[in-house]
Amino acid sequence: MDMALLRSYLMTATAGRQEELRAALAALAAKIRPCDGSEGVELYQDLDAPACFVFLERWRSMEDHKAAGKTLGRDAFQP
Repeated sequence: MDMALLRSYLMTATAGRQEELRAALAALAAKIRPCDGSEGVELYQDLDAPACFVFLERWRSMEDHKAAGKTLGRDAFQP
């Protein structure tokens, strides 16, 4: 039986590049959302430390997560 999967990533932008990282993560979220098995993507920015972001991916299963990674390819993760 497959279990739902939550992947969480904590990222910190280099000085002066938080808007660039935010935009890249928002673009990545838009690519992940329509993937088969994706149950949602959330992006949070810390109000007290605006260079810090939390990126959450919810997947129906690990298999769906892996398949999406293969489908998207490495280019999906480039800004």
